[in-house]
Amino acid sequence: MISIQDLSISFSKSKVIDNISADFPLNRIYGIIGLNGAGKTTLFNCLSGILKPDAGQVTINNQPLSQKDIAYLETTNFFYSRITGNEYLNIFRATNKNFNLQALQSLLQLPLDDLIETYSTGMKKKLALLAALKQEKSIFLLDEPFNGLDMGTNKMLETTINILKQKGKTIFLSSHILEPLLTVCDSIYLLEKGTFSRTFSKDEFNRIEDELFKKIKEDTQRVVTESV
Repeated sequence: MISIQDLSISFSKSKVIDNISADFPLNRIYGIIGLNGAGKTTLFNCLSGILKPDAGQVTINNQPLSQKDIAYLETTNFFYSRITGNEYLNIFRATNKNFNLQALQSLLQLPLDDLIETYSTGMKKKLALLAALKQEKSIFLLDEPFNGLDMGTNKMLETTINILKQKGKTIFLSSHILEPLLTVCDSIYLLEKGTFSRTFSKDEFNRIEDELFKKIKEDTQRVVTESV
């Protein structure tokens, strides 16, 4: 069980995460959704250990959550300049005994001998995913993993996430693209103003769009109708 207990995070006296508490059973896929500024990336940075909370804690099976447990795919990953894809992958130890770069490369088709700065956004995302898969981790934090991917690679990623679950991993996903979350997640948490305002089980996924966008649709219809 991963437990978030009374978690709060502030920046410049502005509270971004506001006293969150939640329990997440292991070996499931969790979606974290919310509009811009809701606190999704801040929460992921805290779970990964990059950011320390003002208060509260995150535990796994009653022990502090450690970076050694986590593979973190950030929204925009950092890459050293003037290195190739192969050189980047060599930075990471192959602790996953099943990792087979040649087989994965047959799917992803990355130009690993080229400089990363020549890569597209989607190619960089796939390279960072390879680095995450190379390591034996029990928890995967994937922050906006579908950004910049074409439809085919999106489907590859959805399949990969399901396989990670089958292998006993726990996955947290955030995305501005709702459709893939509806496909892979076991439950989805709505983050609003720094707190979980709603949790949706699979049989409630059809309500998410209305709850998330109802006010935006109503305000847009009123303003645009009157102003255009």
